[in-house]
Amino acid sequence: MAAVGAAALLALACTACDGGDTAAPSSGGSQATSELNGIQSTLDSIESDMAGDGSP
Repeated sequence: MAAVGAAALLALACTACDGGDTAAPSSGGSQATSELNGIQSTLDSIESDMAGDGSP
């Protein structure tokens, strides 16, 4: 269940930041990495919360 939610969130995040550009600007690399690290942190937190949740 957590994996499905994480995959859906990641798909939405990637779709939202696509913008239709085929190539990222050269200056956007560090910003993209920072954003991806933030997304991963959020996903890890959600997974941790769901692992400790006793409800179905």
